[in-house]
Amino acid sequence: MTHRLALALALPLLIAAGCAEDGPDAADPSAASTATADESQLEDIDYPDEGVDLVDRPELEGAYQQALQTYVDFERGRRQAAREGEVGRLLSLNGTASVVDPYREAFAAYSDGTYDGDVVIEFLEARPRDTVLRLDICVDATRLVVPDGAPTQLGEATRAPQRIEVTNILGPWRVTEVASVDGSC
Repeated sequence: MTHRLALALALPLLIAAGCAEDGPDAADPSAASTATADESQLEDIDYPDEGVDLVDRPELEGAYQQALQTYVDFERGRRQAAREGEVGRLLSLNGTASVVDPYREAFAAYSDGTYDGDVVIEFLEARPRDTVLRLDICVDATRLVVPDGAPTQLGEATRAPQRIEVTNILGPWRVTEVASVDGSC
C-alpha cells in the first residue's frame, strides 16, 4: 500500500518534469549552450550581481576578518550604486558619511545612465593595527562600461591603485577612507 501511495505522489512530479523538457530551451540546443556559457562566466565572479571579483583576498582573523568583510560589502555597494543609479544600503551601511556623501552628490549631479561590466579588486597588502585595517588594492575596472559624461567618482574604466581604511567606530567597522594612490598596479 505504501508503494502505491508513493507512486501516486511521484507520478505528477514525473509528468511535470517530462513536460518541462518540451519548453522553448529544449527545442533550441544553442539556447541551452548559451545559458551554460553565461552561467560559467558568472561562476568565476565572486559577486556577479554587482560585478565585483576579488583576487588574492587576504587571510585575516577575528575582528580583522569582520573589517575585511565590511570593505567587501562596501565595494559591492559602490558597484551596485553605479549599476542602479543610487546609493543603497550596502554602501551607506558600510561607509561613513564622509566617504558615502560624494557618491550621493555625484548621483544628484548625474542621472543620464548607469554602469555595467565587471571590476576586479586585487588585494596587494593588508595591514591590521589596533582599530584600523589598511588595505592597498588594485582596482582593475578596464571591463567597466562607463556611460558618456559620467562623473569619475562613480568609476572609470582604468586600472589604478587605491588605499582603503576600515576603522572600528565604537563597535561596527566602517570604511573611513578611500584614496587614490600614485603609481600603477
